[in-house]
Amino acid sequence: MLSWGLGQWLQDALAPHVPRPAVNDPAAVADFLAQLPPSAHAGRLFAMGLGMALGTFVVRRWPGNRPHEAWALTLLFGAGAVFDVFRVDHGPALSICTVALVLPCCWMGLRGGSLQRH
Repeated sequence: MLSWGLGQWLQDALAPHVPRPAVNDPAAVADFLAQLPPSAHAGRLFAMGLGMALGTFVVRRWPGNRPHEAWALTLLFGAGAVFDVFRVDHGPALSICTVALVLPCCWMGLRGGSLQRH
């Protein structure tokens, strides 16, 4: 929820002149994404990465130090990112960034949430 809310806020703050689509149609969303400036895309990706890192961190910190559940959440984040770029045309660069962001951000959350210190 943090990731989505922060991403929407940053997107609106960095591109207030671009109106959101009225419907959640893949073509309308693709047109909307094409109109956003690079700074709005960067804000959306930042929020997505922060949400994934925080999510895996919290799951890892739950009682019992749950690494398997945190990795399962990582796989869900990855599947969601892949599904998102296939559902809506993000363009090649944004698609690669969206999918490539998953593993490093989740890994940071997993490492940060680990109770073992190296």
